[in-house]
Amino acid sequence: MKKSLLWLIITMMCVALLSTFSLAGCKTDTEETTEEVAEETTEETITVAFSVHDLSNPFWATQAKGAEDKAKELGVEIIVIDLKVDAAKEVSTWEDLITRGVDGIMTSCVDEMASKEYCIKAQTAGIKVLAAVHPLPGADGSLANDEYQYGYIAGEYAGKFITNTLGGVAKFALLAADCTAFVIPRTDGIRDGILAEAPDAELVSRQDAYQTDVGMTVIESVLQAHPDLKVISCLNDDGALGAYEAMNAAGVDPEEICITGTDGVAQALEKIAEGGMYRASVSMAPYASGQQEMEILYKLIKGETCVPHQKIVNELITIDNVDEF
Repeated sequence: MKKSLLWLIITMMCVALLSTFSLAGCKTDTEETTEEVAEETTEETITVAFSVHDLSNPFWATQAKGAEDKAKELGVEIIVIDLKVDAAKEVSTWEDLITRGVDGIMTSCVDEMASKEYCIKAQTAGIKVLAAVHPLPGADGSLANDEYQYGYIAGEYAGKFITNTLGGVAKFALLAADCTAFVIPRTDGIRDGILAEAPDAELVSRQDAYQTDVGMTVIESVLQAHPDLKVISCLNDDGALGAYEAMNAAGVDPEEICITGTDGVAQALEKIAEGGMYRASVSMAPYASGQQEMEILYKLIKGETCVPHQKIVNELITIDNVDEF
């Protein structure tokens, strides 16, 4: 009897011991999930900054929105900074971002030479740099625009209007941004496009006016000297919208007037769709460009294969295709 009891106790101890070994060697679903989550949370969030040329400009505001939406999709934290076309703020922004140690910087730089120096400093600190539309030599990546061709597309359309509607002879004005060296070719392209199609057209004014209020003031002044002004081609849609207001207030015949811009901002598209004197713009696809820039920078940071330097595709926008935009 005592032997039987002893064997029973030994048997029970063995079963308990085997159970302990068995449990120690396995993991429950809950434990596995907890470990997987722990592994995922150890991966640090990528942080990038977008130093934007001027957020008050609809083009740049739309670019920033595209970049923000793509960053959210990629799980990237993005800081958008409005440089307000201020070179001093640009320098302090570079210094701050390098000190903070962000993973990447997208910039539509104001001062190319100063930014070139800080680009090198950022790269030395392990930060990837992407040039957004505005050139920045030495940047790891870029989304660039062919400024001359961009303007030529708009100018060519205006020149055809002069030839086909105005008999080939007309006065035209250019609203430019010659204070910013890298966009001078855009206005040169506009001029050359007009004269290629209407060689007898007369350029009566070329002035900086890339903001709506300035565009309006400049054209009001030009009209005093040249009340027979028929064509206004502008570096961007902001200036063109101001020109539109000035011509509208002057009571001109819209059938004889042609205003063109570039950038394809929403307000310009609305005017083009009306079928009046605001006749054309050129697309640089600001929202899609912002997304594209963010994706390039993300791949550079992650070390993924990509084409680091890419070009923007430009397309003429008129009443015939404005609905597509």
